[in-house]
Amino acid sequence: MIYISEGLLYICFAILTGTFLLRLVPEDRRPSVHVPHGLLLACAVAIPFLSYVPIHKLAIVFAKDFDMSYGAILKSILLDVNTGKAWVWTTIGSAGLAFLLGLKAFRGDKHMPKVALFVTFLLIVWLGYAGHASSLYGFKGLITHSAHFLAVSVWIGILFVISWFSKDDANWNAFLRWFSPVAIVSVVVTLLAGITLMSFTTPEYVNSWMLPYGQMLLIKHLLILPLLLFAFSNGFGYKKIAKTNPNFNPRRWLKAESFIALLVLAATGVLGQQAPPHKVKETLQSESPSPLFTSIYKGNFSPDISLKFTLNMECLLMLAAAALMAVGLLWMYRVNKLMPAFVMGILTVVFGYFGLMFAIA
Repeated sequence: MIYISEGLLYICFAILTGTFLLRLVPEDRRPSVHVPHGLLLACAVAIPFLSYVPIHKLAIVFAKDFDMSYGAILKSILLDVNTGKAWVWTTIGSAGLAFLLGLKAFRGDKHMPKVALFVTFLLIVWLGYAGHASSLYGFKGLITHSAHFLAVSVWIGILFVISWFSKDDANWNAFLRWFSPVAIVSVVVTLLAGITLMSFTTPEYVNSWMLPYGQMLLIKHLLILPLLLFAFSNGFGYKKIAKTNPNFNPRRWLKAESFIALLVLAATGVLGQQAPPHKVKETLQSESPSPLFTSIYKGNFSPDISLKFTLNMECLLMLAAAALMAVGLLWMYRVNKLMPAFVMGILTVVFGYFGLMFAIA
């Protein structure tokens, strides 16, 4: 339940961010977009409820461990713990946003997207304040986490809204002319902030693969590869394909890209509710290794082992298959075969995963 709520929370932020940003874009530079007002209101209302789920779980665990009432523990979390403080401000901000969205006069006001976007930005900052990096590294962790999530929300938010809520295929060239550089900047910020966050939370990246957190982090990183391939095709291949194939529908491909993006958000949601392993060896003293890792790893497992890469035939064959699937995805885009391209994108992740896992010793 906690993983589902975290994934839905990220989707709510993406929808709000993407919608308000697109409303700031002139109509002649994007397709017509209609996001149901009720959906925006539901996203604003859902944010405090979804972000309360981990606090509820934490309160239950602490109440049992310290033999205290749920109410007393909850009060302590909300007043003394970063996660609780952030939730209080998130609730206030979400209530304010929901109130504004509920006003008919505000919906039609020309300044509505700017105000709503500013409140959404504050909510993203408070989400960053509640994260692991902020708790461990203070302001530096807060800025890094917030920048990472903001970049993801901008990129995936616009992608999600334009692919699922656009009403026509007009102005695609004009849309891609500004969205492609925005997406590139967002991807660069996401990668740089993500690498910085990893240095904070997972300094032993390869060794962390022995743990459930590390396995999910690896899967998330591998999912980014087909997402970038789809983004590259949609951003730079569309004009050339459209000239030779007038029946080419970019929305179908953007929907496929957005579905891969949702998988990345789902993996991020799982990571957000697991404690990052700062020292893998110490973590393994109190936490069981990943069943996925132990089922694949060929050596004798011990909490004291340190993983390293060794190239072998199995590893090379799997990585070659992953590269072949990646090239096949780009080729399927050229011939406008969506489902084979999507399958090849997933197989890129699968073969890449096994290639890396077979390489460790």
